[in-house]
Amino acid sequence: MGEFAKKTEAKFEDDCIRFSWDNADGRRDYEISGAALRQVFGARDNTGSELLEAFERGREQITRAVALSLNAPTDGVTELGTGDFGQEENSNGMAPP
Repeated sequence: MGEFAKKTEAKFEDDCIRFSWDNADGRRDYEISGAALRQVFGARDNTGSELLEAFERGREQITRAVALSLNAPTDGVTELGTGDFGQEENSNGMAPP
């Protein structure tokens, strides 16, 4: 498991990666679909190891998507899919936990 996956406690579950993000308001749980990890971040198949590798490759875009989602209310897990990872560069200086 890579550094980003360790910091976010990323885990493979049901064709997705679930991870946690610590911020000023506390801890928030996220899920990235296997489809997004395959289409956007180049996972070659739906195995846990391949999806976790894609999660590592997508670190910068995932960090941006999390930053954009922090103001949205949630009652549990915040789901991230292919539409959350645009190609535009939107750097806000937020670092991963």
